[in-house]
Amino acid sequence: MNHIDAMGKACPMPVIMAKKELAKGEGFSISVDNETAVNNLTRLANAMGCTLEVKHGEGEHVLTFGAPTKSGEEESASGAYAVFFNKESVGTGNDELGFNLAKMMLYTLTQTDNVPAYVLMMNGGAKLACNEECAAHLNALIDKGTTVMVCGTCLNYFGIADQCKAGIVSNMYDILTAMQQVSKVITA
Repeated sequence: MNHIDAMGKACPMPVIMAKKELAKGEGFSISVDNETAVNNLTRLANAMGCTLEVKHGEGEHVLTFGAPTKSGEEESASGAYAVFFNKESVGTGNDELGFNLAKMMLYTLTQTDNVPAYVLMMNGGAKLACNEECAAHLNALIDKGTTVMVCGTCLNYFGIADQCKAGIVSNMYDILTAMQQVSKVITA
């Protein structure tokens, strides 16, 4: 069985390395050094229909993947859409107004029957998942079936990873994959 050493690799590198190995259709193991990578790889294993065994050690986690049962190349869902927040406001001109518009946009989405398949948050947009009011709206969307993904690298950059109140702390690979799975992406 092949083994991948992804120790010290920043997200999304461990996921990309694992995805390339999964394309071979065989099982393998991968070593990572952080829980975020473990969580991201666990989601990948679930999406690919792989069995997964995780062994946690002192500074090293070893994940053993069984052979995939799915291709991982899902087709775009007709009519499904994503909302992408790349900043903590909507529009430009006034930051306070933009932040209030972002909160109102999230609330308005909770009030529609056609909720997004995904709400994706990167860069300053990741800060919205740390705001109490925005997180309440995001959690309401999750309850309605929306998947909320928040960039872990962004949360770490801003020093707010421990303040995230909604969604899955994710990575570039998962966020881009979500964008590819829908028929349109709305940038807020």
